[in-house]
Amino acid sequence: MPTAHKRKKQPEIVRSKLIECAARIITEQGPNAVTLQAVADAAGVTKGGLLHHFKNKNQLSEAVLRCFIEQLDAELGKLMAEDSVEYWRFTRAYIDSIWKDVASGQEEQWIFFAFYALSEPQLKSMYNEWMKEKRRLHHNTDSDQMLQVPRYAADGIWFEVLMKAGCQKEHSTLLSSLIKMTYS
Repeated sequence: MPTAHKRKKQPEIVRSKLIECAARIITEQGPNAVTLQAVADAAGVTKGGLLHHFKNKNQLSEAVLRCFIEQLDAELGKLMAEDSVEYWRFTRAYIDSIWKDVASGQEEQWIFFAFYALSEPQLKSMYNEWMKEKRRLHHNTDSDQMLQVPRYAADGIWFEVLMKAGCQKEHSTLLSSLIKMTYS
């Protein structure tokens, strides 16, 4: 009796592919285009296969945000490791990560996702918890209230870039100035 060809299951690869496809659909087409079927189709799996990993769209959205936060954490960690000045290091890394997005045009990939996260309470809560944890972790070096000014200004610049409301060169100059402020 011939043995049927069995594909080796690779659940982590499938899960990663589903998250990647959901993120791509969100950023390219907007959150309304994300359906479980659309993500399953994009990943080349059945809807049942997707439901094996994520029981609903909310779980999938949370996984996409977790992935974004992991990428941001990795970028911040890299930038902080390269910074020899400890005081305000996290704030500089945070601003620098925005500056790199703006300078490279990479902010485009997060437009829909940023607005999607703002509209979903569980995603907003996840981001807020992440930021609270960063403030706690970096309390000794980045707790000065004046640090909120450059960080909030950087957030405002990023938001303006997302809204396509201004000049990229001007934004880069402003972000550079904000980083310089953290050395004061």
